[in-house]
Amino acid sequence: MRVLLFAGHETSSTTLSFALFELVRNPELQSRIRKEIRSVEKNIEQRGDTEFTAQDLESMPLLGATVKETLRFHPVAMHLFRVAVEDDILPLSKPIITTTGEILHELVVPKGTRIVGSVPAYNRNKDVFGDDSFEFNPDRWLEPGHVNNDVSLGVYANLATFSAGVRSCIGWRFAVLELQAFLVELIRNFEFEATPALERIRRETAFVMTPTIEGELEKGSQMPLKVAFSGRDNEER
Repeated sequence: MRVLLFAGHETSSTTLSFALFELVRNPELQSRIRKEIRSVEKNIEQRGDTEFTAQDLESMPLLGATVKETLRFHPVAMHLFRVAVEDDILPLSKPIITTTGEILHELVVPKGTRIVGSVPAYNRNKDVFGDDSFEFNPDRWLEPGHVNNDVSLGVYANLATFSAGVRSCIGWRFAVLELQAFLVELIRNFEFEATPALERIRRETAFVMTPTIEGELEKGSQMPLKVAFSGRDNEER
Protein backbone atom coordinates (compact mmCIF):
# COMPACT_ATOMS: atom_id res chain seq x y z
CA MET A 1 0.00 0.00 0.00
CA ARG A 2 2.84 2.41 0.77
CA VAL A 3 4.26 1.78 -2.69
CA LEU A 4 0.93 2.69 -4.31
CA LEU A 5 0.29 5.78 -2.19
CA PHE A 6 3.75 7.30 -2.19
CA ALA A 7 5.92 5.81 -4.93
CA GLY A 8 2.98 5.59 -7.35
CA HIS A 9 1.26 8.90 -6.61
CA GLU A 10 3.54 11.51 -5.10
CA THR A 11 6.35 10.92 -7.59
CA SER A 12 4.11 11.30 -10.65
CA SER A 13 2.28 14.41 -9.43
CA THR A 14 5.53 16.13 -8.43
CA THR A 15 7.20 15.25 -11.73
CA LEU A 16 4.19 16.72 -13.53
CA SER A 17 4.58 19.93 -11.50
CA PHE A 18 8.21 20.24 -12.58
CA ALA A 19 7.23 19.58 -16.21
CA LEU A 20 4.76 22.50 -16.11
CA PHE A 21 7.42 24.60 -14.39
CA GLU A 22 9.74 24.09 -17.36
CA LEU A 23 6.97 24.65 -19.90
CA VAL A 24 6.15 28.10 -18.52
CA ARG A 25 9.84 28.94 -18.54
CA ASN A 26 9.98 27.79 -22.17
CA PRO A 27 6.77 29.07 -23.81
CA GLU A 28 8.09 28.22 -27.28
CA LEU A 29 8.47 24.59 -26.21
CA GLN A 30 4.93 24.62 -24.84
CA SER A 31 3.65 25.92 -28.19
CA ARG A 32 5.61 23.30 -30.14
CA ILE A 33 4.13 20.50 -28.05
CA ARG A 34 0.63 21.92 -28.46
CA LYS A 35 1.11 22.02 -32.22
CA GLU A 36 2.30 18.40 -32.15
CA ILE A 37 -0.80 17.42 -30.17
CA ARG A 38 -3.11 19.23 -32.61
CA SER A 39 -1.56 17.31 -35.51
CA VAL A 40 -2.19 13.97 -33.82
CA GLU A 41 -5.73 15.09 -32.92
CA LYS A 42 -6.48 15.51 -36.61
CA ASN A 43 -5.29 11.96 -37.30
CA ILE A 44 -7.51 10.68 -34.50
CA GLU A 45 -10.53 12.49 -35.95
CA GLN A 46 -9.80 11.16 -39.44
CA ARG A 47 -9.89 7.57 -38.24
CA GLY A 48 -13.16 8.20 -36.42
CA ASP A 49 -11.85 8.08 -32.85
CA THR A 50 -12.16 10.57 -30.02
CA GLU A 51 -9.53 9.37 -27.55
CA PHE A 52 -5.74 9.19 -27.59
CA THR A 53 -4.34 5.67 -27.53
CA ALA A 54 -0.99 4.67 -26.07
CA GLN A 55 0.30 4.47 -29.64
CA ASP A 56 -0.85 8.06 -30.26
CA LEU A 57 1.05 9.24 -27.19
CA GLU A 58 4.18 7.39 -28.29
CA SER A 59 3.92 8.89 -31.79
CA MET A 60 4.73 12.39 -30.49
CA PRO A 61 8.54 12.70 -30.37
CA LEU A 62 8.66 16.15 -28.76
CA LEU A 63 6.23 15.13 -26.03
CA GLY A 64 8.31 12.03 -25.35
CA ALA A 65 11.51 14.07 -25.30
CA THR A 66 10.00 16.50 -22.80
CA VAL A 67 8.97 13.65 -20.50
CA LYS A 68 12.47 12.17 -20.70
CA GLU A 69 14.11 15.51 -20.02
CA THR A 70 11.85 16.22 -17.05
CA LEU A 71 12.68 12.83 -15.57
CA ARG A 72 16.36 13.50 -16.21
CA PHE A 73 16.55 17.08 -14.94
CA HIS A 74 14.06 16.81 -12.08
CA PRO A 75 14.32 13.31 -10.59
CA VAL A 76 12.03 13.43 -7.57
CA ALA A 77 13.62 10.36 -5.99
CA MET A 78 17.11 11.69 -5.38
CA HIS A 79 18.97 8.63 -4.09
CA LEU A 80 19.24 4.89 -4.60
CA PHE A 81 20.05 2.83 -1.51
CA ARG A 82 21.78 -0.52 -1.81
CA VAL A 83 23.75 -2.98 0.36
CA ALA A 84 26.59 -5.06 -1.12
CA VAL A 85 25.73 -8.76 -0.75
CA GLU A 86 29.30 -9.86 -1.49
CA ASP A 87 32.81 -8.47 -1.76
CA ASP A 88 33.42 -6.73 -5.05
CA ILE A 89 35.87 -4.51 -6.90
CA LEU A 90 34.44 -1.82 -9.16
CA PRO A 91 36.66 -0.55 -12.00
CA LEU A 92 36.42 3.20 -12.63
CA SER A 93 36.07 4.68 -16.11
CA LYS A 94 38.02 7.69 -14.83
CA PRO A 95 40.47 7.74 -11.92
CA ILE A 96 39.51 9.74 -8.84
CA ILE A 97 41.73 11.52 -6.33
CA THR A 98 40.91 11.02 -2.65
CA THR A 99 41.20 13.70 0.03
CA THR A 100 44.62 12.26 0.91
CA GLY A 101 45.84 12.66 -2.66
CA GLU A 102 45.69 8.96 -3.51
CA ILE A 103 44.72 8.17 -7.10
CA LEU A 104 42.17 5.35 -7.38
CA HIS A 105 41.43 3.35 -10.52
CA GLU A 106 39.01 0.99 -8.79
CA LEU A 107 36.86 0.85 -5.69
CA VAL A 108 36.98 -1.99 -3.20
CA VAL A 109 33.47 -2.69 -1.88
CA PRO A 110 33.35 -5.13 1.07
CA LYS A 111 30.27 -7.23 1.71
CA GLY A 112 27.71 -5.35 3.81
CA THR A 113 28.76 -1.90 2.58
CA ARG A 114 25.83 0.50 2.46
CA ILE A 115 25.82 2.37 -0.84
CA VAL A 116 24.00 5.61 -1.62
CA GLY A 117 23.80 6.45 -5.32
CA SER A 118 23.00 10.00 -6.43
CA VAL A 119 20.41 10.04 -9.21
CA PRO A 120 20.96 13.73 -10.16
CA ALA A 121 24.73 13.25 -10.31
CA TYR A 122 24.36 10.56 -12.96
CA ASN A 123 21.46 12.25 -14.78
CA ARG A 124 23.59 15.39 -15.22
CA ASN A 125 26.78 13.59 -16.18
CA LYS A 126 28.30 15.47 -19.12
CA ASP A 127 29.95 12.33 -20.45
CA VAL A 128 26.49 10.83 -20.94
CA PHE A 129 24.17 13.76 -21.65
CA GLY A 130 26.47 16.35 -23.22
CA ASP A 131 28.13 19.58 -22.16
CA ASP A 132 24.73 21.21 -21.57
CA SER A 133 23.65 18.53 -19.08
CA PHE A 134 22.97 21.20 -16.44
CA GLU A 135 20.38 22.81 -18.73
CA PHE A 136 16.81 21.72 -19.49
CA ASN A 137 16.86 20.84 -23.18
CA PRO A 138 14.36 18.27 -24.54
CA ASP A 139 15.89 18.57 -27.99
CA ARG A 140 18.90 16.59 -26.77
CA TRP A 141 16.70 13.49 -27.18
CA LEU A 142 15.87 14.41 -30.78
CA GLU A 143 19.43 15.15 -31.93
CA PRO A 144 21.43 12.06 -32.95
CA GLY A 145 24.60 11.70 -30.90
CA HIS A 146 23.66 14.21 -28.20
CA VAL A 147 23.06 11.45 -25.64
CA ASN A 148 25.84 8.89 -25.26
CA ASN A 149 24.10 5.55 -25.74
CA ASP A 150 27.34 3.64 -25.20
CA VAL A 151 26.65 4.04 -21.49
CA SER A 152 23.83 1.71 -20.48
CA LEU A 153 22.05 2.26 -17.19
CA GLY A 154 18.43 2.27 -16.12
CA VAL A 155 15.29 0.76 -17.55
CA TYR A 156 14.15 3.88 -19.43
CA ALA A 157 16.04 6.31 -21.67
CA ASN A 158 19.41 5.51 -20.08
CA LEU A 159 18.31 7.39 -16.94
CA ALA A 160 18.87 6.50 -13.30
CA THR A 161 15.45 7.90 -12.39
CA PHE A 162 13.71 4.52 -12.30
CA SER A 163 16.84 2.70 -11.09
CA ALA A 164 18.05 -0.46 -12.84
CA GLY A 165 18.16 -4.22 -12.59
CA VAL A 166 15.84 -6.43 -10.56
CA ARG A 167 15.26 -3.61 -8.05
CA SER A 168 14.14 -1.09 -10.64
CA CYS A 169 10.78 0.68 -10.41
CA ILE A 170 8.02 -1.85 -11.04
CA GLY A 171 5.67 0.81 -12.40
CA TRP A 172 7.95 2.77 -14.70
CA ARG A 173 6.01 1.95 -17.89
CA PHE A 174 2.76 3.09 -16.30
CA ALA A 175 4.46 6.21 -14.91
CA VAL A 176 5.73 7.27 -18.34
CA LEU A 177 2.33 6.66 -19.95
CA GLU A 178 0.64 8.55 -17.12
CA LEU A 179 2.91 11.58 -17.57
CA GLN A 180 2.33 11.58 -21.33
CA ALA A 181 -1.45 11.35 -20.94
CA PHE A 182 -1.68 14.08 -18.31
CA LEU A 183 0.54 16.46 -20.27
CA VAL A 184 -1.47 15.93 -23.45
CA GLU A 185 -4.76 16.69 -21.71
CA LEU A 186 -3.34 19.72 -19.92
CA ILE A 187 -1.52 21.27 -22.87
CA ARG A 188 -4.28 20.65 -25.42
CA ASN A 189 -6.89 22.34 -23.22
CA PHE A 190 -4.95 24.98 -21.30
CA GLU A 191 -2.16 27.51 -21.67
CA PHE A 192 0.22 27.96 -18.76
CA GLU A 193 2.09 31.15 -17.90
CA ALA A 194 4.55 32.15 -15.20
CA THR A 195 3.73 34.11 -12.07
CA PRO A 196 6.15 36.36 -10.11
CA ALA A 197 6.45 33.64 -7.47
CA LEU A 198 8.01 31.30 -10.01
CA GLU A 199 11.40 32.94 -9.54
CA ARG A 200 11.31 31.86 -5.90
CA ILE A 201 10.68 28.18 -6.58
CA ARG A 202 13.16 25.99 -4.73
CA ARG A 203 13.56 22.23 -4.50
CA GLU A 204 13.00 20.86 -1.02
CA THR A 205 13.76 17.32 0.10
CA ALA A 206 10.83 15.56 1.74
CA PHE A 207 9.71 12.02 0.90
CA VAL A 208 10.45 13.15 -2.64
CA MET A 209 12.10 16.26 -4.04
CA THR A 210 9.25 18.76 -4.12
CA PRO A 211 8.81 22.35 -5.37
CA THR A 212 8.38 25.00 -2.67
CA ILE A 213 8.43 28.79 -2.59
CA GLU A 214 11.35 30.44 -0.84
CA GLY A 215 10.16 31.94 2.43
CA GLU A 216 6.93 29.91 2.41
CA LEU A 217 8.22 26.49 3.37
CA GLU A 218 5.50 26.09 5.98
CA LYS A 219 2.90 26.06 3.17
CA GLY A 220 4.37 22.90 1.71
CA SER A 221 4.60 22.02 -1.96
CA GLN A 222 3.57 24.82 -4.35
CA MET A 223 3.72 25.55 -8.06
CA PRO A 224 1.76 28.79 -8.71
CA LEU A 225 0.99 29.22 -12.41
CA LYS A 226 -1.44 31.24 -14.50
CA VAL A 227 -3.85 28.95 -16.33
CA ALA A 228 -6.12 29.91 -19.26
CA PHE A 229 -8.22 27.93 -21.70
CA SER A 230 -6.32 27.23 -24.89
CA GLY A 231 -7.68 29.29 -27.80
CA ARG A 232 -8.03 26.74 -30.57
CA ASP A 233 -9.75 29.19 -32.91
CA ASN A 234 -6.79 31.55 -32.69
CA GLU A 235 -4.34 28.71 -33.35
CA GLU A 236 -6.10 27.75 -36.57
CA ARG A 237 -5.93 31.26 -38.03
